[in-house]
Amino acid sequence: MAPLTYKTKLSNRKDNQVQIQVYRSSVEVVGHNSDEVIIEAKDYEVPERAAGLHSLFSEVEDNTNLGLAVVKENNTLKIMQASRRGSEYTIKVPKNVAVIYHETSPHGGKFELSDTAGEIDLELQHASATLTNITGPVQANAIHGHLDIKFSELNQAKGSSIKSVHGPIDITLPSTTKADWELAANHGEIYTDFDISRPTDSKNGLAKIAGSNTIKGKTNNGGVEMNISAVHSDIFIRKQK
Repeated sequence: MAPLTYKTKLSNRKDNQVQIQVYRSSVEVVGHNSDEVIIEAKDYEVPERAAGLHSLFSEVEDNTNLGLAVVKENNTLKIMQASRRGSEYTIKVPKNVAVIYHETSPHGGKFELSDTAGEIDLELQHASATLTNITGPVQANAIHGHLDIKFSELNQAKGSSIKSVHGPIDITLPSTTKADWELAANHGEIYTDFDISRPTDSKNGLAKIAGSNTIKGKTNNGGVEMNISAVHSDIFIRKQK
């Protein structure tokens, strides 16, 4: 069975954004060089008895026949779940737009994003997220899931903030990445194969040992701010191989 499809226009510009709010669904977002947003649902189906009727689950109306409401407001395209029935969605977006993804319940599925060059904003409850071939910046907050993020390069225009309560954070970047790091793992470890230069004590010239849970340092003489923190898990920062 071929996936159901919905298409709409959105210019491939950094000042445009796609906002996604879903419930009990898995979402894969893929950037492409186009002025079109294409949504595919693998297994969404409305019961025959519901023909001509609408769901009262949500205040928004399904205008896609995929269990989703799509609404354009100025430079923002909103994609909102309009049905209690979840699905597996693939959403192709113009690669330069910002992507905002908010998991609206503790019953969400996995989230994957790849091949984008715009800002990314994630709010996750139980879901995990995998981001691949991105430039950021990234603002991400996860409660129970892990965050796996692979940067193709690091946008130097704006900093990133990546935080997790219970899940690990695993970040991969090119070895030449310029960044100012602020790293905190309250009850876990921080691992890296980067050479991170640490501040020295002005009195004796020795490297400062973290007396708290926060470590500050620079890679490749510094650059954009990278604020990474995990409460109950570990942080991994690795060079791209």
